[in-house]
Amino acid sequence: MEVLACSVLEYILNRHPDSRDGLNELLARIVPGMRLSGMDFETEVAHPKLGRLDVLQRGDDGEGRFVIEAKFDAPLMSTQPVSYLEQLPEAGVSALMFLVPTLRVEELWPRLLGRLDRKGLPYSDLEYPRCVRIDGMDKHLCIIDWTTLLDSMKEPLESDEFGRADLRQLRGLARFAEAKESKARLPGKEMVEAVTEIGKAAGWLATRTVAGRGSYQPTPRGDDYGRYARLDRLYKLGVWLGINSDLQQKSGSTPLWVWCQDWIFDGGQGWNAEVKAILQARMGSKLHEVGNQLWVPVIPEGGNEPNRYAAALERIVGILDELAEPWQSDAIVLEEVSRPYKQRVMNNVHRSEYVEAIVALALKNSGWTRMTPWDSRDFEHESGVRLEVKQSAAAQAWKSPERQSPARFDIAHRTGYWDEKGNWVPKPGRHADLYVFAWHGADKNTADQRDAGSWEFYVVAERDLPEQKSVALTVLQEVTSPCGIDAVAAAVDPVAGS
Repeated sequence: MEVLACSVLEYILNRHPDSRDGLNELLARIVPGMRLSGMDFETEVAHPKLGRLDVLQRGDDGEGRFVIEAKFDAPLMSTQPVSYLEQLPEAGVSALMFLVPTLRVEELWPRLLGRLDRKGLPYSDLEYPRCVRIDGMDKHLCIIDWTTLLDSMKEPLESDEFGRADLRQLRGLARFAEAKESKARLPGKEMVEAVTEIGKAAGWLATRTVAGRGSYQPTPRGDDYGRYARLDRLYKLGVWLGINSDLQQKSGSTPLWVWCQDWIFDGGQGWNAEVKAILQARMGSKLHEVGNQLWVPVIPEGGNEPNRYAAALERIVGILDELAEPWQSDAIVLEEVSRPYKQRVMNNVHRSEYVEAIVALALKNSGWTRMTPWDSRDFEHESGVRLEVKQSAAAQAWKSPERQSPARFDIAHRTGYWDEKGNWVPKPGRHADLYVFAWHGADKNTADQRDAGSWEFYVVAERDLPEQKSVALTVLQEVTSPCGIDAVAAAVDPVAGS
């Protein structure tokens, strides 16, 4: 159905050029500086790295500047959106637009941004709420629903009888697909009951009496379905759990919501300012406040099955648990554990672990495995090559003397190492084939060692290191050139291969 819809869209845009006027106006609101070229649109365009592109328009220079990836019920491909953005031209304005049913806009947009975040691809928000610009480039990523796109093309075709007829057919196809998608994705009674049963079985949801509300029973709101319950782990809060289709349409978010109000579920602490404060602190703009009612969205990750909605609701339960016994909350404990790593200037131990972590993220798709703290090397490649990470910084956590010692890194030979079975192997030497030296040169007044982009990395083979206990930064600078964290994998691979 997606292929058919894209083919009809391409046909209308090429056969009825006036339809491009509406699309141009829409693009002008979404992507600053973006304008369609005079070239024809193409569908199912073969690409050597991406497979087939749904809809493509090339710029007047022949470069593919506007790509539409259409979805009805299909999942995102593993290469979307990062690899697609990488293939857009480096110069000039370009855009990758995901065209999806209305119900999927808020489902897919966070996932698209999440993939940019995981790849370390920085971006900036624009005026249009679901469009971002990749930092340092004029590449854009946006998402829009079929209805909005087709509505933009309607008015310019008022005087084109055949164009209006073709557009009506495409709108009918899109409505049919969206209705099918809506029916498949909108959870009702079955979804609420399934989530309730999962919560009860796991012990974090109860279905006893609500004070002043009678016995626990289904409580519809208009055409929507829901139940009173109690979130029932450490902090016990009375809620209404169910579908709110009005809020779903207004927010473009999940259909499943928790309603917190000023009533108390039997045996629970009830609704108060502390509950509101912690939910707002953790979930922010996702919440919807109507009078004295607070609506909390239950947003699943990775799919729309009951277990994913239940997992999302349990995360809300975890937030509330922080009000009862903070030391038992995973979030609070992890926050405390991570505190030393959130210092602008870290101490040597935490800085070392931080640098290893960012190098691990940089190498995660290159065949490297991070070893345990007791191993003789920090990383090992699937080919058997061993890698050690060393770090140093100009700014230190303690009060350092005004005259700093020249930067040096420990490269001393060791007397042996612990093998995988925990046995000591008395083998003198260096136990890595390759070294990554990380250097942070900012002084204490300006340093922010949490910023991965502010570190320099020097990749050197062990055979090129001098036979001494430490090596100066100036020596490394004579051996190799520095690179940023985004180029570490590209710098490591050829040295490891040799």
